[in-house]
Amino acid sequence: MQRDHKLNRREALKLLAAGSTLAGSELYAKTDVLSAKGAALTHPASHKHARIVIAGGGTAGMIAAARTRRAAPNAEITLISPNAKHLYQSGALFRAAGLMSEVEMVRDTSSFFPDNVRWLQEKVTAFDPEKSIVESEKSGKIPYDLLIVALGCSYDYGAIEGMAPDQIGKEGVCSIYLNDTVKGTAEGAERSYAMFQKILGDAMTASKPLEILFCEPDTPVKGKGSALSLMLLWRDMLKQKGGGQKVRFTYVTPASQLLDEKAFDEALKKILKKYHDVEILYGHTLQKLDTASKKATLVSGEKSVERGYDYIHITPPMQAHPLVLNSALAVSQGPQKGWMDVDPVTLRHRKYENIFGLGDIIALDYAKSGGAAQHQGIILQDNIAAALEGDKLQYTYDGYTVAPVVTAYGKVLLAEYNRQKALPTFILDPYEPRRLWWWLQRYFMPWAYFNLLMRGMM
Repeated sequence: MQRDHKLNRREALKLLAAGSTLAGSELYAKTDVLSAKGAALTHPASHKHARIVIAGGGTAGMIAAARTRRAAPNAEITLISPNAKHLYQSGALFRAAGLMSEVEMVRDTSSFFPDNVRWLQEKVTAFDPEKSIVESEKSGKIPYDLLIVALGCSYDYGAIEGMAPDQIGKEGVCSIYLNDTVKGTAEGAERSYAMFQKILGDAMTASKPLEILFCEPDTPVKGKGSALSLMLLWRDMLKQKGGGQKVRFTYVTPASQLLDEKAFDEALKKILKKYHDVEILYGHTLQKLDTASKKATLVSGEKSVERGYDYIHITPPMQAHPLVLNSALAVSQGPQKGWMDVDPVTLRHRKYENIFGLGDIIALDYAKSGGAAQHQGIILQDNIAAALEGDKLQYTYDGYTVAPVVTAYGKVLLAEYNRQKALPTFILDPYEPRRLWWWLQRYFMPWAYFNLLMRGMM
């Protein structure tokens, strides 16, 4: 059974469109009504007294906690995660442009916990799926009847020769991805904004155009479109401030497409053709960085080329959390090697039937995003209830994801798609950047993230 799990997101978005003429308080009140429908189970809740452990307390982990509590009201649910603060990572893009404050991006993790979910504020240290045991740094061995792994991914800046995280914010190097999710800080966004201010100053006095590179890795990435959005946002803001004539941008990607879905990719490429100060370098990957001479070595197949730069933004190579990467839970070979090996439609582990995965950690062949985790969470709650009752897992995730791309200040192309096709929510032309989507991403989604999504209400 493929549940229409896009319904509540779509209704919320349609409400947003209809409510664009409403006062904010009216819009939020109406959204709360819709959220009740998004919370409902399709499969009857299981009332068994099972032991359920959730590993990870980021976006996916908190979604899992809220929805598992609903799916299994009598279960003993334990969430293991060390982070006292919760960071809204999608806000890094706007923070790096000076359009969002740090205080808007952080909340206390404790404020999201459902009733009767136990929180072990410590790190998971090992999995033993054969014995159905999770180990943590303080509590030791914790047995479970059902495990949900939501540990996310890790950034491997060191995979780029000459690169280390402590270089970000120095010598023209920036990256909005650098953060500390345990402390709830977004150092990369802060340092990138400081770099943007320096770019603006340099652009006003430069004798020749500044060269700014934005480099994407040849690994799966979360938040697809974020670096491209930052580049185009900075570009437009520089123009508005009078420094745009002295800056040239190059976007370096190992792929042949900017977005995974063909129609959205073509629409984006059509827009970028009009930007004569933007070069897209397809089929190339950053291999080496020489910050002293400000040169980047890019590789394409067996060929390499050196490019000078004044500033460079790096999206780091990404891999699964180390505890999954080197465990029996991971895919053992192929392009998804190291990521958690789940059935991509049921989210259940392919080998261990009492283990589920959620969010960035799982092996997917399409974009990792908060929107994907949200849709996975709705499927998860029904399949958790079904699994506890010994029923067939009928509820399937269709691969929905979303990759909003800022094409200019105040304009966003909202790319929604799944494994097979584009999934536009509105009858409006989905391939046209709109101010409405800017409003959605900058103002509505931060509110909805903390007030609805993290509570399993959308």
